[in-house]
Amino acid sequence: MTSPNSTTLSLVDTDPAELAVDAIVIGLHSRTEPEDGPAGALLLATGAESIAVAFDGRLTETLALLGATGAPGEVTKLATLGTVTAPLVAAVGLGAEPSGAAPAPETLRRAAGAAVRALAG
Repeated sequence: MTSPNSTTLSLVDTDPAELAVDAIVIGLHSRTEPEDGPAGALLLATGAESIAVAFDGRLTETLALLGATGAPGEVTKLATLGTVTAPLVAAVGLGAEPSGAAPAPETLRRAAGAAVRALAG
């Protein structure tokens, strides 16, 4: 039995923009190399494409205006105002974009923990 104060974390492979959940957590990378774009610019992690589309391509710009840097463990919360089913998007920093296909598992584990702590309560 789940108590009303419990937190449930689910990993899914469906379109996050259509999930009926309390919050959607997306990854956010900082760009540091000039060839990747301007230094300090933000880059959404893979999987957040439909969320970016729902925000008319201005999601990273909006997150930057809220002070997001993409630093590891940093969490920036944004009300969706109906752009997606969930009322809240939490963008969690993953640091610089990895050279491989995905961030290291430890980076993802720490990011998930930071997001859960920021969304608790």
